[in-house]
Amino acid sequence: MSSSHHLVTGATSGIGLELARLLLADPANRLVVGARRPEAAAALRALAGPERLAILPLDLASLATTEAFAGQVGRYLAGQRLASLAANAGLQIAGPHRLTADGYEETFQANFLGHAVLIERLRGHLAPAAPVVLTASGTHDPAAKTARLFGFRGGLFVGAERVARGELDPAASPKQLGLDRYATSKLCAILYVHGMARRAATAGTAADGPRFIAFDPGLMPGTGLARERSAVERWAWSTVLPVLARALPGTSTTRRSALAYARLLTGRAFAAGSGLHVDFTLAETPGSRDSRRADWQDELLRFVDRAALER
Repeated sequence: MSSSHHLVTGATSGIGLELARLLLADPANRLVVGARRPEAAAALRALAGPERLAILPLDLASLATTEAFAGQVGRYLAGQRLASLAANAGLQIAGPHRLTADGYEETFQANFLGHAVLIERLRGHLAPAAPVVLTASGTHDPAAKTARLFGFRGGLFVGAERVARGELDPAASPKQLGLDRYATSKLCAILYVHGMARRAATAGTAADGPRFIAFDPGLMPGTGLARERSAVERWAWSTVLPVLARALPGTSTTRRSALAYARLLTGRAFAAGSGLHVDFTLAETPGSRDSRRADWQDELLRFVDRAALER
């Protein structure tokens, strides 16, 4: 029986852990996971033995360790190709502005830039037409009513350089800026997906290259996204909101969203096409008007190119 290798970041909890469980339920699948603390990934490690599951160290807030992880993945594959790549890891910082050792705002680097550099380094290890799926979010859209209930006001793309430094709105409170930086990192993921698909189409490489998809898993109260919030907010997120969310549009569960995610990664949904924005119901949706701006897509890709070349 031939094996298919899939790579998932952010698979130690939440939707990523459920996604790993679904992928490993098929004995033909092998999984490579990047984790900040592989030794603490007990729930993930319990899903399969080392012959089917490799957990390698990855801190997306460090380009050096991101590069090292890409090298380890290449050696682990030993000439085999990745059937898919899920850029799922993410964080939401509620506290003060934080810069990484690379000089980028931490939310931007961990949620977006680290993944973009990782994808670039692993392109040679991807099978033809492999789906590369970036976890997006409805919080990027200022018109998303449910996201606004939780304080989000959409992504603020104020230029790639300023976004990379986290300089979005000097008049906003630190808490609002934390929400804005998260939403903006997700807007960047969608801009990147559209931009990479356009670039491949222009270069005539779309048929053999990876297929880029932005996946909106919906609002999923109860996951670890609120881990940096206050104790009261974490309690509400994990206990009260999962009950109330059933009545809110655009909300999902980790199981439901992971099922849709797995279908994208295994080619059972949207087996053709690139530059797609898909939600947890597996409906193709347009995303925000901002996410479709070709000039912002091009600016962001140029920024990513420079960041990757500097390594």
